[in-house]
Amino acid sequence: MNDKWGRQLFTAGAVLMVLLGLVHALSLIRAPVPANETERQLFHLMDTYRFNLMGSMRSMTDLFRGFSMAFTVASLGLGVLDLTLARERPALLKRVALVNIVWLAALVGIALKYFFAVPLTLQVVALLIFAAAWLKLPSASPDSI
Repeated sequence: MNDKWGRQLFTAGAVLMVLLGLVHALSLIRAPVPANETERQLFHLMDTYRFNLMGSMRSMTDLFRGFSMAFTVASLGLGVLDLTLARERPALLKRVALVNIVWLAALVGIALKYFFAVPLTLQVVALLIFAAAWLKLPSASPDSI
């Protein structure tokens, strides 16, 4: 079986994961600007009110920013890992594509409930690309037997 399409789809999914991480990193560059007095109060409380979180004092801004950074690093890390593996044997790519599918399906489920259209759209497209790669890649090649 020719794995050319599967390999190209896998690489496209990897590039999209890196792009997703880079786009998400843009949100870390500057703080949101409050549109009105209510938002100003909300941002002030999120920044200044601290609570004990298992022995460390954290604000909602700390948590929000930390999770945002973690998502950026996870997307970039998995995308770079996928790009690093893109030239490996097709059976390995198929298994790695499945890991990406499971991870992205979980993210899509979370995004449907808590996020907005841009991250959801990028995650769905990446999920579909990796699913197509998984379908196109052979499970095992005669060389690996």
